[in-house]
Amino acid sequence: MVWAAVLLVLYFSLWYAPPAEKRARFALLAPAASKDRILVVAPHIDDEALAAAGFHRVALERGAQVYVVYLTSGDGNRFSAAILDRTIHLRPADLLREGAIRMREAVQAMAVLGIPPGHLFFLGYPDGGLRPMLTHPEALYTSPRTRERAVPYRSAFSPGTLYTGENLRRDLLRVLCLIRPTFLIIPVPFDTHPDHQAAGILINDLLSTLEFRPNLLGYLVHAHLFPRPFALAPHHPLLLPPQFLSRPWRIFPLPPGVEEEKHRALGKYVSQRKSPFLLALLDSFVRENELFLEERATQDHEEGVAGACGGAKGNP
Repeated sequence: MVWAAVLLVLYFSLWYAPPAEKRARFALLAPAASKDRILVVAPHIDDEALAAAGFHRVALERGAQVYVVYLTSGDGNRFSAAILDRTIHLRPADLLREGAIRMREAVQAMAVLGIPPGHLFFLGYPDGGLRPMLTHPEALYTSPRTRERAVPYRSAFSPGTLYTGENLRRDLLRVLCLIRPTFLIIPVPFDTHPDHQAAGILINDLLSTLEFRPNLLGYLVHAHLFPRPFALAPHHPLLLPPQFLSRPWRIFPLPPGVEEEKHRALGKYVSQRKSPFLLALLDSFVRENELFLEERATQDHEEGVAGACGGAKGNP
């Protein structure tokens, strides 16, 4: 009797999903065109594939350019680092090693989709530190996990840059001005992870200073009862919990074969897949569709004011 109750709880916690007919509430999202430049903002390494690997793959097949900017390198996950190093006595160097591994895995994952290494920007700011850095942008932040106070990775966009909100803002602005994306894919501000929330706030703030206006697509990764089932369920729809259904979401169906390519790309995140929770999270986004929220910047750029890019042309 006890085991039956346990199995029932597991069923509802892992495999419950909203009714499939709720897909009909949302319009389809058209794929990018050959002239488009797509930039996805990933607070952590793997967010870009979880949210939009299928959209990227189809865009590349149509001749578009795809870029990814990673705000952190995932060097704050003690559980994954402990599994990698087979120890509970973690040192800062162990977490930095995990960050370096995850950057290499990102290059491999994006190669599956056809995105070259030169289209990936690793900013290297501290995992878990984005919100406090933006709350106090002038203060020097010290990572409680790695003990670092500056970007520690040689392959980063600006190695050695101090951990401040102002520097994060400057580096992300440089990437935006370089790429000048026509599509900008960003975390939704109501994602429950603080790094995702901070990334969404920062992007909206930066957009108010730019002289160009990309199409904004928001993505959700972390939320209560999302996704369901919280496990590998290929050829099943990715659906939303009821509290988000009133928003203007768009469905992007994955063509035949693209869902499998997304699964192969996510499979390159070997270090992540050693954690049972992260393994389930990665697999649960392998579905027959992706979901994007059509968004607008929270502020409009004032007419007659020079943009933050200074009129410089990008050279992606």
